Amino acid sequence: MLRNKKIYPIGKVSSLCNVSVKTLRYYDEIGLLVPDCRKDDSNYRYYTHEQILTLFIIRKLRHLGVPLKEIKTIICQKDAQSMEHCIRQRLEEISHAMEALNDQYAEGQLLLERLEKGQNLLEAEQPGWTTEGIRVEDIPISPVLFTRRIKKNYKNSDVSVDRWFELFEMVARLKRKAVGSVILTYHNPPLEQFYQNDCDLEISIPVNELSDSPAAKNFGGFPAVTALHIGKNEDIIQTHIKAIKWLNQQGYTITGPISEEYIISPIDTTREQDHITKVIIPIEKPKK
Repeated sequence: MLRNKKIYPIGKVSSLCNVSVKTLRYYDEIGLLVPDCRKDDSNYRYYTHEQILTLFIIRKLRHLGVPLKEIKTIICQKDAQSMEHCIRQRLEEISHAMEALNDQYAEGQLLLERLEKGQNLLEAEQPGWTTEGIRVEDIPISPVLFTRRIKKNYKNSDVSVDRWFELFEMVARLKRKAVGSVILTYHNPPLEQFYQNDCDLEISIPVNELSDSPAAKNFGGFPAVTALHIGKNEDIIQTHIKAIKWLNQQGYTITGPISEEYIISPIDTTREQDHITKVIIPIEKPKK
């Protein structure tokens, strides 16, 4: 038998196909690629030229992540149609996996950007910002998804994280990507959320594009007095009071509901002194 056809020893096959000898022996054990012949005295494995071609096919399918059991079926059937069906199915699985990885990457990138922004603010590296700073800025328009309803027995210190997770589920359901921080908007008179049990609370998050959902709208497009709050959320009332007092001194008028943007939030880090919230108060600038 060895004299009648061109054969290759296992070491040569390993080198040609870049497949370890250990793997070739395992393929032999499970019946996936059984050597065409063996030497009686040494049980040394030899493979034919056709088997080397088969090994290349096995390598391609393994590179695609096809299970060995499926590969064995395809090799035994020698049917291009069954291979086509297998590859089509595997490509669909790979496509879903790529989408999931892209989503994970985008989520991680957004978190990293917010953490870096927060760190820059804490270190006062960004011009115009300090932990005590108040300023006027134009809030850009951005598409958001939101929920709005009366929150019973509202406590500002708990930041309504239950509603946050509801919002994240909405983003996923509507196939959008979050591109910014969670924003709480209080549709009550200024400071009322700190003194009443019920609160008309809106929670929103910027997304990559607007949808036709009733839960979608634009946020921003107005001038605002903004102030940074660093630390415990239960103390944020002091930042609200300070900002309102400042804008009154400057002759500004509040023209809309006050919001809080959670740049670094309790769901990002448990270290309260690292929490950063931007208070946003829509205003009308005094006429000159």
